[in-house]
Amino acid sequence: MTTDLAWTDTRSSAPPALGGVSHYLALSRLPVAVFTWIPYVVGGLLVPGLGVGGWLVLIGAGTLLQAFACHVNDLTDLASDRLNPARLRSPLVRGAVAPATVAGWAVTEAAVLAAAAWALADGTVARAGLVGVVVLTAWLNILQKSPERGSPMLWDYLFGVAMAAPLPLVALARGGHAGLPVCLLVVGFGFHMVATNSSVGNLKDIATDRSAGSRTTAIALGVRTRHEGGFHFPRRYLVFVLSAQVGVAGCTVAAAVVLGVRGWDVRQAVLAMGGAVLALASSAGLARLFTGPGPFADVSRSELTAPSRRGQLPPGWLRNGGWSFGNTLAFLLGCAAVLPGPSAARLALAVAGWFAAVLAVARLRTVRARRDALGTGATGAAS
Repeated sequence: MTTDLAWTDTRSSAPPALGGVSHYLALSRLPVAVFTWIPYVVGGLLVPGLGVGGWLVLIGAGTLLQAFACHVNDLTDLASDRLNPARLRSPLVRGAVAPATVAGWAVTEAAVLAAAAWALADGTVARAGLVGVVVLTAWLNILQKSPERGSPMLWDYLFGVAMAAPLPLVALARGGHAGLPVCLLVVGFGFHMVATNSSVGNLKDIATDRSAGSRTTAIALGVRTRHEGGFHFPRRYLVFVLSAQVGVAGCTVAAAVVLGVRGWDVRQAVLAMGGAVLALASSAGLARLFTGPGPFADVSRSELTAPSRRGQLPPGWLRNGGWSFGNTLAFLLGCAAVLPGPSAARLALAVAGWFAAVLAVARLRTVRARRDALGTGATGAAS
């Protein structure tokens, strides 16, 4: 239940300490941690007075939760990842880091998150809730593909709960609360996670998951790959995914309506209506992927081709995953409409800064990889 837009690290000559850091970062999928820390930060901003230290704590907590989920997921999926050509560069799959080491990272991350929640949160309910998010995240990543335990459809919805719950819990931990518009956006974000994980998250690994005997929502609901590319989607699978996406659009539109009824200014109206329109557009985009020519074709072929170059997104990510990014942006616009203007501006700058840093580091890694390749070629020619 994690996104596999990981930066793989193929360097074997790095010093042991640096190599360990590189392996940790690669397995943590930090470029996409922004989707995990956004609910933490928005929850903190709902209560006035969030300082720089609070920002750093909340971004760090969300990022650490992302790393924890990825490490538990990698340990659970190790058997299927070894069958997946797209995961051959993973430090865990190629044996550069031991499973026991990754397990140690996960235990440490869980302990830090639980200790921070208990020490910094205000009130037993908020503390227990934030610790519960950590426990639920581990439980879901262990059981998510089990062929024998429970329903993968239920696991997907609980995954949505685990991703969205930090927002109201952090607000409660700071002595505040989430109003009705925010609660609607939180529910919509949970639906967004369900739709994303059960579609792109399941489909990109469906061949190796089936070979390894795993059971995901897509497999349980009868999705099959086609020889000519793309997938055969049974009606029940379409209903499951599209109903979750309808939930995204419905909650986003409802939040805008509530804000309008209560009286909004121009800024709030533009942001809330923009989020509603974007959520509806994302719904149309997802429906088109399922019904148009060659739906999700690039995803279905990704396991049959070489892994993407490091620092770059997989082929077809915009066509197949653009609707999911649209959902995230709709959620951000809705939150910005609810937050005071200065807080909304700081949130926008933080998200933009994160993506700018991700793109800059990706570019540097690509340049370094090309330089190393040229150096290797020159050495070979000289010998």
